[in-house]
Amino acid sequence: MAVDINKLNQRYQALRTERSPWDTAWQSLADHFLPTRCRLQPEADAAEQGPLLNRRLVDATGILAMRTLAAGLQGGLTSPARPWFRLSLDDADLARQRPVQAWLDEVAARMRAVFHRSNFYNAMHTIYGELGAFGTAFVFELADVRGGFRFLPLCAGEYVLDCDAARRVDTVFRRTAMTLRQLLQAFGPAALPESLRRQAAVQPDARHNVIQAVYPRTERNPALLTARHMPVASVYWLEGREGQGHPLRQSGFRSFPGFGPRWDVAGNDVYGRSPAMDALPDCRMLQQMGVTTLKAIHKAVDPPMSVAAGLRSVGLDLTPGGINYVDSAHGQSPQAATPLLQVNPDLATARKAMEAVQNQIRNGLYNDLFKLILEGRSRVTASEIAAREEEKLVLIGPVLERLHDELFIPLMDRTFLCMAELDMLPPCPPELTGRRLKVEFVSLLAQAQKLVGVSATGQYLALTLKASAAWPEALDALNVDRLLDRIALVAQTASKSIEEMGKTKADKVNIMSLTIPASGWSSDSTAGRPYYLDIPVSGLTANDCVAVVVAPTCAKTALTAGLTSTESFAGKLRLRAQQTPTAAITAVYYIVK
Repeated sequence: MAVDINKLNQRYQALRTERSPWDTAWQSLADHFLPTRCRLQPEADAAEQGPLLNRRLVDATGILAMRTLAAGLQGGLTSPARPWFRLSLDDADLARQRPVQAWLDEVAARMRAVFHRSNFYNAMHTIYGELGAFGTAFVFELADVRGGFRFLPLCAGEYVLDCDAARRVDTVFRRTAMTLRQLLQAFGPAALPESLRRQAAVQPDARHNVIQAVYPRTERNPALLTARHMPVASVYWLEGREGQGHPLRQSGFRSFPGFGPRWDVAGNDVYGRSPAMDALPDCRMLQQMGVTTLKAIHKAVDPPMSVAAGLRSVGLDLTPGGINYVDSAHGQSPQAATPLLQVNPDLATARKAMEAVQNQIRNGLYNDLFKLILEGRSRVTASEIAAREEEKLVLIGPVLERLHDELFIPLMDRTFLCMAELDMLPPCPPELTGRRLKVEFVSLLAQAQKLVGVSATGQYLALTLKASAAWPEALDALNVDRLLDRIALVAQTASKSIEEMGKTKADKVNIMSLTIPASGWSSDSTAGRPYYLDIPVSGLTANDCVAVVVAPTCAKTALTAGLTSTESFAGKLRLRAQQTPTAAITAVYYIVK
């Protein structure tokens, strides 16, 4: 069944109009917190977007604080160095059976391996930054036999969203610019108009705008399993003039392939609100304070001068070490130039005031909580976080619950379904047929949240026992069994997480340095990323998972090359990229058995 491109384009334009009130706010947020992650000029090509950096900034506190927030969420929620989720069942007795528990552990291990092999953790770091800055983020999860699992985070302004009746994101329109060479690779020559095929022969790097629509398909035949009858439609078309478009490809997905988490949502809003919105006034004030302080310093070290009128035609050299010969009348001072005013700024007071505003920005972005996670790294415990940052954990609690509901649970569901379609799961025990899996999140922040609740439970228990000394009837309201069960459940979850973390660390070799050269790459047209490089690794097997972390100084080079996925073979590690790197890349890697 053919899709009406004009109707889809009209819906896209309508959703853009609904998003337009957010554009101004997003641009201001991007200027102060995330300069490189905003695309709000859909009429311009990527090369015409203009500078991505705000040249008016004189203080980078907002940018650095947002970087800490993104890294802290990465370490606290989805750290690649420790288990952050477990699989279980609603039936606790069934879950304790040895074959069932072994199957659940094996599935969880394979899912972790999928995340390590793909660009999942890089994508999550990007998503956390988008959430903290704009309040809304979106990422695609794509999986196929050739390309494996890959995650595609989108930039703010690059997409528009829509929600279903339950206020869950179920529709996304994405607008991007692609070169003719990329269009031929993605869709084939037959999908392009004749004029573009001729242009591709002489101008392969010419860019054209492409729109992708992913939405629930209402008109389909459920009996057919073809791409055009999938529950979720995916339509690509070339953007044309006056709403006209040329269709490129129509396909579909069995489930919605993306996730659109929001930091906080007010009412029926589609897009969320972020902590950066609350910190934006302070960030603007900080820039003004910085400019004023710099002007005062400039006036103090280079004040305006009062110069004798007779030197107008001669000129005056005010550079350090400059020599000026000046005639003076008898009895007059030989001074030819004097400072017009004396500026003695109180820099200590100004610096103190700026530091107060800087700390307010950092606190608004939860930097005190996340620095504890980042500074402690693998040594910090959930109990330590709960004890030192209980107030912050209470404030961020609703945000974590929303992330679980809008990001992690749908992520687990889709990853499991994709692995089942690709035959990547072990045989299911007969007793689990028709059962629904349950995901337990055991990350640092998830455990700390539970421990805050246990602390409150302990305080309630202690207060009740104190009150019972004077009023024995106070014990009637105390359900001791329920309280103890709650505490035991949290303790059991924490102990299992520690045990799994210990197993992970035992299976992990030391972090090894790695230099990825720019030469020596081979091509493979059958893979999603056509360029690959094999690196000898002693002791590596095909069942091992290798995590590669690129140094920050080489992140731009790796991103330009599309360096994302890794493959493991006996004695060698295979890196894949969209194109060969322009320079050598410094990185580290570790192996998870």
